[in-house]
Amino acid sequence: MAKCKYYAKENKKVGTHSFYAVPVPNGTLTFDEVCEEACENTSIEPSFMKAAVTEYMKAVKRNVLKGFRVAMGEQFITVYPNISCSVKDKEVDGQLVVATAKMVTANNAKSRLGATVHTKFSAKFASEVSWQKIDEKTGAAIEEEDIVDGGDTPGGGSNNNGGGSGGGGFESGGD
Repeated sequence: MAKCKYYAKENKKVGTHSFYAVPVPNGTLTFDEVCEEACENTSIEPSFMKAAVTEYMKAVKRNVLKGFRVAMGEQFITVYPNISCSVKDKEVDGQLVVATAKMVTANNAKSRLGATVHTKFSAKFASEVSWQKIDEKTGAAIEEEDIVDGGDTPGGGSNNNGGGSGGGGFESGGD
């Protein structure tokens, strides 16, 4: 089984001795490549699969633009409209301007497309994925002990592989 690769990177924004894992992508698959793979060993023509998925995604887009949360398959991913906007107290001409809810408006926000991974799909991924630590500079594999499910990782972290949301990981449209 192939392993997903990752490397450790220092988080210099919060000071010393803070590190986090960074997944290394293997590349990007095209829509056509995934449709062809999905049709392997079936009687479905990849062109039919592509046409059906394309029409499905048009319906998803229409409904997300209307404000609906839209499921992308059973127990898989749900996409939804999201907005990124925040205000805070600031000083203007020597005077403190206190932030209020009235200051939060769409005209100074960024539209985003949010996504939530279903917990059952996320748990299945967590039980099947295999990770390989690599050296960031050389890409060489680093030997390490296998992760033990349910236990604590060295350094006090835990192996929480549950579902979650990436509300803002995908942008919808321009700035």
